[in-house]
Amino acid sequence: MREELSLANKQLLRMVVVIQDANDAIILQDLQGKILAWNPAATRIFGWSEEEALRMNIEMIIPHAEIQEALAKITELSKSEFLRPYIAKRLMKSGEIVEVSITATVLVDEKNKIYAVATTQRKIQGNRNA
Repeated sequence: MREELSLANKQLLRMVVVIQDANDAIILQDLQGKILAWNPAATRIFGWSEEEALRMNIEMIIPHAEIQEALAKITELSKSEFLRPYIAKRLMKSGEIVEVSITATVLVDEKNKIYAVATTQRKIQGNRNA
């Protein structure tokens, strides 16, 4: 049992290192849009610190004109558990809009019920910041 726990802890630590060192923004949100996790790349790309982001709803980084499309993607995701990467506009803390390629995946519990959405967001080259 101790060996299994030790192995699980090592695997978890490796995953944390990958997320922290990633060049892409990795964001975890609950089903109401509350941001639960925000890696350093998200700070570099969008400008909000992790502390600020953890007090935000994901809608705060979606330009108003893009909200309906973003909600449609969440509905689509809830039916498939994974979406092909797609391009979207996101709002930076500075007020600028940046284009990102988004890969989104739902997280499900042991009863196969969705409880969160994880996204990886890569800034599209040609945008000036980050």
